[in-house]
Amino acid sequence: MGETQPPSDWPGLEPERDGVTYDAQKILNIAGELREVMKPVTGEGYGERLGSINDLSVRGSLSALRTHLQSIDRWEAGKSFNTTLASSHQEFLNVYEDVLENFAIAIALVEAGAGTYLATNAANEGEV
Repeated sequence: MGETQPPSDWPGLEPERDGVTYDAQKILNIAGELREVMKPVTGEGYGERLGSINDLSVRGSLSALRTHLQSIDRWEAGKSFNTTLASSHQEFLNVYEDVLENFAIAIALVEAGAGTYLATNAANEGEV
């Protein structure tokens, strides 16, 4: 499959031509806001919020149902279903953790970019 490229007149591809400007502090503020928005999902500072990784870990395990399935004698399909539920729950947690880690990396990259712009601005101001 070929790589998709934007049209050559796509705004922002050539900063000088398109008048692209940046504000390092605004970029830092965006990263901070992204961190705040993610807190309920990561559970950071919020504990067992609905939809957080902590909530999924506890409530998503379907432990009551799984305990009931284990208690039924002579029903191999139920025991197999119980195993499937447990492994599915763990896999979903793994994917959720990967997504949260990727968001954290993206936010860190935004912050790093802002830091680069701050350093560039400081260097440019020193040249004046």
